[in-house]
Amino acid sequence: MTVTIKELTNHNYIDHELSATLDSTDAFEGPEKLLEIWFYPHKNAITTAKTLRDVAMDKWIEILKLVKCEVLSMKKTQELDAFLLSESSLFVFDHKLTLKTCGTTTTLFCLAKLFDTIEQELSWKFQTTPDGKYAPFKVFYSRRCFLFPCKQAAIHQNWADEVDYLNQFFDHGKSYSVGRNDKSNHWNLYVTETDPSMPQGREYTEDDDETFEVLMTELDPHCANMFVCGPDTSTPAPTEANEDKGHNLGYQMTKKTKLDDIYLNSSQDSDASFHHDAFAFTPCGYSSNMVLAEKYYYTLHVTPEKGWSYASFESNIPVFDISQGKQDNLNVLLHILSVFQPREFSMTFFTKNASSPSFQKILRINESLPEYTKLDKIVYDLDDYHLFYMKLQKKI
Repeated sequence: MTVTIKELTNHNYIDHELSATLDSTDAFEGPEKLLEIWFYPHKNAITTAKTLRDVAMDKWIEILKLVKCEVLSMKKTQELDAFLLSESSLFVFDHKLTLKTCGTTTTLFCLAKLFDTIEQELSWKFQTTPDGKYAPFKVFYSRRCFLFPCKQAAIHQNWADEVDYLNQFFDHGKSYSVGRNDKSNHWNLYVTETDPSMPQGREYTEDDDETFEVLMTELDPHCANMFVCGPDTSTPAPTEANEDKGHNLGYQMTKKTKLDDIYLNSSQDSDASFHHDAFAFTPCGYSSNMVLAEKYYYTLHVTPEKGWSYASFESNIPVFDISQGKQDNLNVLLHILSVFQPREFSMTFFTKNASSPSFQKILRINESLPEYTKLDKIVYDLDDYHLFYMKLQKKI
């Protein structure tokens, strides 16, 4: 099922005042900071009565204030809470969270408050190391190199400073600079070792855990213009009571670009549930969260400004398995590239299973992209994960 108009009226939370007043005129930095914390390996491993999803909205708002972003809206499914933010997205599961923020946000500054909150609200105690550091099951932090690093807050201007700050909170963290180590082409990753003391049985493991990310720059001007609120988008989608122009135009952009139809399982012939939340910024920009089968998400964020246009796509959907072999990440990538037509893009793919059909096919994905030249192709073995990184540039 693709997006229907009812998706404009079934939010669990929406800030109409923020939606009406948010202005993206001064937005400039598209590349996001991505923080993913697995407090436990699986929701079945949680040892207390409450989970992350029991943390109240006002607590998340307090945490996000430290990041310098706000909650536009939120939707709940059976397995996760999907927050659409003024700067990107937050996904909260029972046992883990993913926070993705763009612009000049201060993502890492939420860490102390986050761990204090879960200790107070959930009785989760992770400050267990001899030197007072935290020991959750797994931590990932990554970002592409910034377009305007000097405009970031001090902590985020330099990757080494970010790593030093993370090491104040976590032991056994490893830092990687992936790809060409220059000002415009590399990708940074920080990851902690998996905590071996956590339950390791099959009932505590997410075998299908994989993440696919595509980071695109220099979008085709015509494609970028689809995410500008110009004269041709001044008429909103059919308006429901208590809705706002930003969400209405986000709905319109989603339908126009067919970004709600990337996965076969979100199409009309699927029985899988599909939830959507999108926002179009004034005068330009777009963010959306899509949730498939109650527990898988994909999210897109676009800053279409001429001179530094950027778009990102991230998904934890195990596409080959959930489509029963009818679709793979090459199909997903081709759909995304057709919408944005970037001059350059990098892609990352995390998986626990290097022998899976998805991973084996993605290793050869550049062979199916004749209009692009491969700049970098790298594979890492990271503890219990495998990482594939590739950067490509359109042929002249």
